[in-house]
Amino acid sequence: MENVQQIITTGSLIGFNDSLQVELLPGGRCVRLTNNFKVTLAVGRMITVPAGFETDFASVPRLFWRIIPPWGRYSAAAVVHDYLYATASITRYEADRIFLDLMKRLGVPLWKRRLMYRAVRLGGWASWKRFRSQNR
Repeated sequence: MENVQQIITTGSLIGFNDSLQVELLPGGRCVRLTNNFKVTLAVGRMITVPAGFETDFASVPRLFWRIIPPWGRYSAAAVVHDYLYATASITRYEADRIFLDLMKRLGVPLWKRRLMYRAVRLGGWASWKRFRSQNR
């Protein structure tokens, strides 16, 4: 399969310090970051998602893709959220709140932010637990 690279988002004015550049992985469902992706949070803390990190963007079950597809305006927030879950450098609650804040800064509509936030609060525990068991 031919590698396809794409710039997903840029936005230094809203705290996204680098463009999100990814390459599509075989199978077409996941991508790998081709450069570091830095985000400055509202409290001034910086998160760097390293090049090479793999994500599926928003981990939405296929049944709901017509309402919330895996890719969208929220993709950059989803990448940071996946990274925070994978590294557990903060609590799950903090990771989910950062996801909510980044979606707001990206201009995701309120109804969609609320739906996605509640979905990660309700169903995110499974991914959180899976990442914890992989890192033992």
